[in-house]
Amino acid sequence: MQTRVRGPTMKRWSVIFVTLLSVLVVLPSFAVAADDASTSKYPNRPIVLVAPFPPGHVTDIESRKNAPLLAEAMGQSVTVENWTGKGGTAALEKMAHVAPDGYTLILHGINGLAIAPHVMQVGYDPIADFSPIILEFFGVGHLVLVTYPGLPVNSVQELIAYGKSNPGKLTAGTFGVATNVHIAVIQFNRITGLAIPHMEFPGANILDELAAGKVQLMFNFPFPIAPYVKSGKLKALAVTHGRTPILPDVPTFEEAGVPGMDENTSGGWQGFLAPEGTPPEIVAKLNAELWKIFQTLNAKEGFTFRKANTPEEFAAFLKSENARWGKFIKDEGIRLE
Repeated sequence: MQTRVRGPTMKRWSVIFVTLLSVLVVLPSFAVAADDASTSKYPNRPIVLVAPFPPGHVTDIESRKNAPLLAEAMGQSVTVENWTGKGGTAALEKMAHVAPDGYTLILHGINGLAIAPHVMQVGYDPIADFSPIILEFFGVGHLVLVTYPGLPVNSVQELIAYGKSNPGKLTAGTFGVATNVHIAVIQFNRITGLAIPHMEFPGANILDELAAGKVQLMFNFPFPIAPYVKSGKLKALAVTHGRTPILPDVPTFEEAGVPGMDENTSGGWQGFLAPEGTPPEIVAKLNAELWKIFQTLNAKEGFTFRKANTPEEFAAFLKSENARWGKFIKDEGIRLE
């Protein structure tokens, strides 16, 4: 007769079960500890800073100003990469799928984060797909109308007269559809009765192209164009949202006899972002270091438009800007050609 011995076997299975349960309880602690250690050591390898537009755009210029200072602060190299195309939205589409580990950052603004999602199909959610770090510029509304120096005009009124007398001979350079400089062209056409088309320059230095006469005019931020204007490579005709200290002799559009340009245009804002899911500790560290860098740049350049702000304030600002521009585009019935 065969005897089954149950006691030791059951006891053995009980020990195995308790051991496995202990491992399962402890494993999350190890994972949290490993994650904390990884965060505390950040950064321990090079960082990529994405500029979504080509040279000549403010995001490229500011990325290259900030990168060496950020590298010094973080103790790791910071490389600027231009991910251009689709009016700056291509970079955000790619950025939305990057690992949220703090090693890929982007400097972007009003074009891709507040305007484009309301006028074209984009492969990202400007609110849900990114972790705002810090705003660099906000409340800076100036856009300057500049022309090719060979164009026989020296004022906005002369430009309007030239455009009406020479239909088809004016083309505006832009960074792509759904960018604030493109909307400025649309607004200028509405106010003046002109029909100036735009030409996108996704990969070239648009200011060099304009200076060479590839296009005849464009709207752009004051500080990228200031060296071109001061050297005579471009002519500045008027500026939106009041005179700018960067180009103090350039009249406003109201002073130039073209009221209304301030209402539906914006020189905009831009800030640093990471992919959604980036650890808050990393975001906080980047915010603190970038604010120190902003203070250095403000002092060096004599400006004060870089101001302290938290990731939470940037996130709230991003939501409000999306609501504002979404309403404006719907109310105005803007359709991009």
